[in-house]
Amino acid sequence: MVSDTPRDQGPDPASSDRAPRLGAHESAADSVEPTTGPPAGAADPADGPPGEPADPGDAAAGSSGRTGAAGFAGRTGGRAGGSRWRAAFAPASAPDPQSAAGQRQRRRQRLFVAGIAVAAVAVVVALCAGALSVVSAVHQMRDRNDSARANRQLRVAACLELEQRLNRLGPPGAATTPQARAAAVQNENAAVRIYVGENRSQREQEWWRQLLDARTAYAEALAQQAKTRTPAFYVTPRTGDGRAVTDQLVDSAPASCAGAIRRLATPDL
Repeated sequence: MVSDTPRDQGPDPASSDRAPRLGAHESAADSVEPTTGPPAGAADPADGPPGEPADPGDAAAGSSGRTGAAGFAGRTGGRAGGSRWRAAFAPASAPDPQSAAGQRQRRRQRLFVAGIAVAAVAVVVALCAGALSVVSAVHQMRDRNDSARANRQLRVAACLELEQRLNRLGPPGAATTPQARAAAVQNENAAVRIYVGENRSQREQEWWRQLLDARTAYAEALAQQAKTRTPAFYVTPRTGDGRAVTDQLVDSAPASCAGAIRRLATPDL
């Protein structure tokens, strides 16, 4: 009689071999492989069937996409930096013209423009004054030069006239008696006084007067020589530094006066 109970009620050895053994520290959830993505090493369905090489265009598209993203990020950063720079350095918006701040700003602008105009006018006036002063200085210099030239011409003419007057007189050295020499000296002095009156130099006039005083004293000594029997001597006048007055006159007077001065310097000859 056959029993309905299965003969072998134990576990199947094959099934037990196929079932994985879990360690005591592993859980069942950890042993289960996730099913959301392909296994590691599996090909991406978008890349085409297994074994087919990747499309170069797709690679280029991927690289260009990454480059474009980087460029866009750079441009975005640059615009952000420029905005910060403009925000830091850009001038503030103009105030309302009707407000107190706007009126103060207009008043400052008017004062600034007025200051510039005043400074420009001052510069122009200074330039004009400088130009006029230069022109005036040039004219004054020309006038002085013309006056000095005319004065030299007058002095030269006066010296020539003095020489002509002396040439019409007999020299004292040609006289035979003391009285005649004294008269010749006085005649020459009279001719010299005309020239001294025309001379405008105070210093030269003083030197000429010293010369005339010395000659007059010599003429008076000659006139007294016949009575007192005392010889007359001519004393050459000199300046404070010991130089002869006639030498000073030769240096300062025109060259046309040199001959007449040397004649007057030796009345005893």
